[in-house]
Amino acid sequence: MLRVRKSPFVASLVLCVLLSWTNAAARDLGDESANQAAELNNQAVECVNDHHYEEALQLLKKAIAVRPDLPMAYYNLGRIYQMIDQWDLAIDAFNHAVALQPAFVDAFHQLAVSYNSSERYADAIEWSKYALQLQPGRVDSLTELGFAYSKQERVQEAIESFKGALRLNPDYSEAYNNLGVAYFKTGHLSDAIECLQHAIHLTPGLAMAHYNLAFVLSHSHRERQAIESYKQALLLKPGFAEAHNNLAVLYLQRGQRSLALDQYQLLKSIDFEMSQKLFELIFQDKILRVHAQTRE
Repeated sequence: MLRVRKSPFVASLVLCVLLSWTNAAARDLGDESANQAAELNNQAVECVNDHHYEEALQLLKKAIAVRPDLPMAYYNLGRIYQMIDQWDLAIDAFNHAVALQPAFVDAFHQLAVSYNSSERYADAIEWSKYALQLQPGRVDSLTELGFAYSKQERVQEAIESFKGALRLNPDYSEAYNNLGVAYFKTGHLSDAIECLQHAIHLTPGLAMAHYNLAFVLSHSHRERQAIESYKQALLLKPGFAEAHNNLAVLYLQRGQRSLALDQYQLLKSIDFEMSQKLFELIFQDKILRVHAQTRE
């Protein structure tokens, strides 16, 4: 299945925002609780840099207990929950942030991200629009809105959202990637290929764009080029289960069962259930099936 790239979460950028904000708050408020919350936050930053997310969460919860009126603390808590795929908890944290600071545009945007990631696309559309009301030129919110439209099969609206993002930032590779997916859904394969190739030109390390390009190429009967694109996606992201599966299917279509088996062996340790379905496909002409029969 063709997949749409969504914005990645960058831990260093997230926590630096909280670090500078809480230090400034401590200086401005001049009380011990603000200093204590800032210190707890600083310890959480170090934990996230070392990938100790659970410890970072506990430190931020302590910071919130000390100063429950700091919206950025809830925001950063939500961002860490995103990093460990705890979407409902992330949503709860961002809702606290916007309750404390109704014009907190970054929190609105991250609510949209979290709803998209948990496949609640109607909510993602709503929160993306809130973010865009506060900051109309925000390209990542336009892209998030387009993603939600695309997943709801509102493809023309998705295309307009992605084009709007690219008018504001012509070098936004993720918008090109997602626009390529939208064009594929409308059957405009050449436009899809052009957008995906441009996404790769802008960001050669975007594994999802290589995967999507391979998918579109395979549907354009350009199997050899599709194979090379899947290989590139796997060089960038060796654990990319769908790429292993689709590459194996292409090898099967070309009569290269041994190469398909190589991909099956790699896939087993990544996604066992997917690998078993692939195994059945590879050996569908050799597996004997027993059909249940009733007897009286």
